[in-house]
Amino acid sequence: MQRIIIIISLCLLGIFVHPFDPGLLDFFYRFVIYSIIVYLVYITFQQQQKDEWEEEEPVPEIPRHDHDPLELTENWKLSTLIKGDDRTKDFLKDQFDIIVNLVFPDNGWVFYKENNDITLIQHKNYTDQKVENVQSRYPISGLIQILDEKNDIVIENNLEKSENLLVYYSDCEYSAGSFIGLPLVLPNDEKLFFLFDSIHTNHFNIDDSSMFNRLIRNTSIWLQNRIKAYTLLTELRLEKKMHKFTQNLNSSKTISAAIDQLALLISDEFEATRLCVAIAKKDLNLASIKKVVGQQDEFIENTEFPLDEGLTGWVISKNKPYLIDDMEKGEYFIPRYNKKEKSNLGLRSFLGLPIEVGDQVMGSVTIEHRMPNKYSEAEKKKLSQFVSLFATTFLRSSNRN
Repeated sequence: MQRIIIIISLCLLGIFVHPFDPGLLDFFYRFVIYSIIVYLVYITFQQQQKDEWEEEEPVPEIPRHDHDPLELTENWKLSTLIKGDDRTKDFLKDQFDIIVNLVFPDNGWVFYKENNDITLIQHKNYTDQKVENVQSRYPISGLIQILDEKNDIVIENNLEKSENLLVYYSDCEYSAGSFIGLPLVLPNDEKLFFLFDSIHTNHFNIDDSSMFNRLIRNTSIWLQNRIKAYTLLTELRLEKKMHKFTQNLNSSKTISAAIDQLALLISDEFEATRLCVAIAKKDLNLASIKKVVGQQDEFIENTEFPLDEGLTGWVISKNKPYLIDDMEKGEYFIPRYNKKEKSNLGLRSFLGLPIEVGDQVMGSVTIEHRMPNKYSEAEKKKLSQFVSLFATTFLRSSNRN
């Protein structure tokens, strides 16, 4: 403001005041006034720009994580990729057709390994002698067992009694005279098998092994990159959902409202027959059920249960997660809430986590399902993220009070 007053004063001085007659001194007088005005306008403009820059909000930093998002597979693996991604299935079929054009088989198969079985992805017959009774799963045996143990190309050009060596021909009239198996092994020991055979003997050439190895290696790299890409997308989606969950928790005025937000998120992220959130009354050695989603039974909302008689109480009293593959497996019945229970009402899988704030356990979150082996360490890790965020609600509530 002070500079503006000086500039206006100089302008008036230059226009209306004439201390010298026209000539050199008059020119020099006006030039000095003009130069001072230009200088003051310049530094005023510069200061204004500086003030505007300082008022701008700083650019937020990208949050740093202690883990590599690609390590959080969240169940993205070969089997889920094959079942859920059409692009992967199309790619494997393309690779299959490329190998077919190189080896000219009578039959071609693609399987992926699941436990001690192989599951069919594709089968094609290239002769008039059809293969009947093709199944979706077969046990690993014969040449496939050798292929699985060897993890390298297996070529057999003089097969005898192939129905004993190739289990998928055990009920067929067709009998293979030669066989080639190409295993694809991913870093987590998941496997694909490209299998081809011919009714003729000496059909496949072992000299082509290096070419097949390159083809399988490139296919493996493509699959690994596909799994990483889906894992990253899943992790980014989860990060976005966690951010939204945090905002919802911060806007919750009561613990009850925060519990509703937690139940909504878990219901959306996990497949469960029953979800239960319980809050502890540790001075009384009791807990109270505050939220139930899904299967309703005698343990409804506001039901109290002891901390030393059932699975849910143990989660709270021992401050320890519990993951049970099958509650009906084993010699003894394990109650969920108290010793008066006579059955688990059809629920088989159990996953429970304590709600921990510092050294205190405020309650528990449990999800259950009618299917056994429904939950794994991956689900436990994911659920623990939600529960940890929810636990901060108790801290905020105590600070308000």
